[in-house]
Amino acid sequence: MARRAWLLSLFLAIIISLGVFTLKGFGREQKSSSDAKDIKELSEKIDEVLKNQQDMIARLEDVRAQQDIIRVRASR
Repeated sequence: MARRAWLLSLFLAIIISLGVFTLKGFGREQKSSSDAKDIKELSEKIDEVLKNQQDMIARLEDVRAQQDIIRVRASR
């Protein structure tokens, strides 16, 4: 009888501890997926900013070329 009670209590302790570890594991997966989502959004914003900067540089180069043309015409 005492042996069955001891085995039953051991079995319940194992089940409870596994349940706790399982819940903690699922919580970590959810946090990591939200972190991955945040990182993905941040990288998309960085890519957009870099693209805008490249567009601005291209426009400035066009303006510089036009200024050179204007200077040549003005010097004539």
